[in-house]
Amino acid sequence: MFELTTLEEYSDEALLDEIRRVAAALSGERLTQKRFLELARVHVTTVRNRFGSWQRALDLAGIAEEVAPRFNPVTRGAVVQAVKLYAQEFPESSPTVEKIARRLGVHRKTLSGKFGAWGDLLREVGLSPVPLGRRYTDDECFENIIALWTYYGRQPNFAELNQAPSAVGSKAYVIRWGGWRAALGAFIRHVNQPSVSDVLQTVSDQELPQTSEIVPSSAPRSISLSLRYKVLCRDHFRCVICGRSPAKDHSVELHVDHIIPWSKGGQNVEGNLRTLCFDCNLGKGAKTERA
Repeated sequence: MFELTTLEEYSDEALLDEIRRVAAALSGERLTQKRFLELARVHVTTVRNRFGSWQRALDLAGIAEEVAPRFNPVTRGAVVQAVKLYAQEFPESSPTVEKIARRLGVHRKTLSGKFGAWGDLLREVGLSPVPLGRRYTDDECFENIIALWTYYGRQPNFAELNQAPSAVGSKAYVIRWGGWRAALGAFIRHVNQPSVSDVLQTVSDQELPQTSEIVPSSAPRSISLSLRYKVLCRDHFRCVICGRSPAKDHSVELHVDHIIPWSKGGQNVEGNLRTLCFDCNLGKGAKTERA
């Protein structure tokens, strides 16, 4: 049977019908802009331009949030308000991109560069970008190294500390460790130290009885810095499902994900963790699956 690969007309109703058709064709799979682009007979940009946004188009087409989750865009006003509140609560601490992104429940890349230079935004609300005497902790410096290593897909160099998306400048590493090479050495020693997760992995592999029953985990939900780095390195800083990486596409966000969800008893051990991009992680949700 021959079928057109484009729509016969591009009226509002024709576009909405195409959204409904693709949603039905997915048979319960999450409807994302990426999947729509793969299956639809019209480009997703046309839909966004016609209705103002992808979210509005989904609403008009009557697509339930269970089928196509909505995400509220972060506005400049919300960021400014979050910065002001943070400054009131922690007057001695700098409201960095990471801290405000965490407070708003978004990835740091969602804020980086979207509202101009971060320092200019802080000045707008009457704050100094780097308060006098600001000192970064080891963990903050190491977190920044992991973020840059993930972003570039390789060991970052000294010059890259002073450009986006770095949140900690080169001066902080020089002051704390005497130089960039020494800082990298300290980072590698830190991530190579045996962690609680390594102990859990050993116990899980050697001592615990095998059982098919999944029980709630009593371990902390957060994944340690060293364990995240090990998983990212193991997976070559790429999504294990779709293969995308920030090194080739800076819009890609990588997450270290539990294969067996933490809420269903999944442990913070290397064997239960994998690297996923934001889109694949969202599509997985809280389902239990094996890569």
